[in-house]
Amino acid sequence: MRERLWIQIAASFLLFVLVGTIGLICLLDAAYQRLSYAEFVALARANADFIRSEHLARTDRLAFDLSQILGVEVRFDRRDAPDNSHEAVTIPIEPGADLTLLRARPTLRELLLRPITVAALAAFWALWFALAWAVVRPYLRAQRFALLGGVATCMAHQIRNPIAAIRLHAQLLQKSQPEGAAIIVDEAARIEDLVNQWMFLARPEPPRKSDVVLAALLKQSVQLAAPAAEHAGVEIVLDADWDQRLQADSRRLSQVFHNIIFNAIQAMPNGGRLAITARDGAITFADTGPGFSTAALARWAEMLFSEKEGGMGIGLNVAEQIVRAHGGRLSVSNQPAGGAVVRVEL
Repeated sequence: MRERLWIQIAASFLLFVLVGTIGLICLLDAAYQRLSYAEFVALARANADFIRSEHLARTDRLAFDLSQILGVEVRFDRRDAPDNSHEAVTIPIEPGADLTLLRARPTLRELLLRPITVAALAAFWALWFALAWAVVRPYLRAQRFALLGGVATCMAHQIRNPIAAIRLHAQLLQKSQPEGAAIIVDEAARIEDLVNQWMFLARPEPPRKSDVVLAALLKQSVQLAAPAAEHAGVEIVLDADWDQRLQADSRRLSQVFHNIIFNAIQAMPNGGRLAITARDGAITFADTGPGFSTAALARWAEMLFSEKEGGMGIGLNVAEQIVRAHGGRLSVSNQPAGGAVVRVEL
């Protein structure tokens, strides 16, 4: 489907460029014909003035010499062009005496070989290819997101009902098998979180803001990530101002914190430390993992970009969109001593 779309767009663009090129050549040819004829007339007048001022005899010998010098046919009488492929200019020298220059009209081949024509066509093609890149790329990106949105919506409806059933049966098992039931509930929550992220991409909604205690929201995210952190041997340290409140969508912000915390845990499979600090509306997540690669620092916000095996590349992209919808900013960097830093400013 995507290949067919590419072919349709490319064919339409090439047809448009071809028509535009032909039109540009026609305009250049008309301008070249006018300019060349004006120069031809000026040449005839200059020679007529020279013959008149020098009182030269209008002989066949003089006509032959001028023809050799000027590269056109010279006659000392009034002549018309023999056909449409030639043109003639007649300038009076004195009463009863004329100077006529005849030549072949400039051809399209001559026009195309002129440096100014080559430069004009090259600039035209470069302009339209740049315009196509600027217009088609976002269009294809929008088409891809539309396709992903449709898939996400379909997946969400298909997955949510089984998740509800899994959670219900896990709760029934909690009394007899509490550990197994907890694992089932946690895994169901992870699946539901993934579905919510896809739904956000499919239908991004403006934040539904309410009064939120930032430290409480962060603590909740840390608690949800505790089993995964314990399994990976990652210590999570939270230092947050409990007096700090803000107007935000608690569900969406939880999603942001969840994505960042789990990314940090996955970056430290052999253990490490994640320090979360929240002060004055800025939340910093600093881990002791390998840090961001050069490519990740440049492309971390791109949709579907991931360097993790099996990663889908939507976590930080979704987080960045949610933070931006709150009027904030999300940035990434590396610590001088090693490790990644993700900073959320609200």
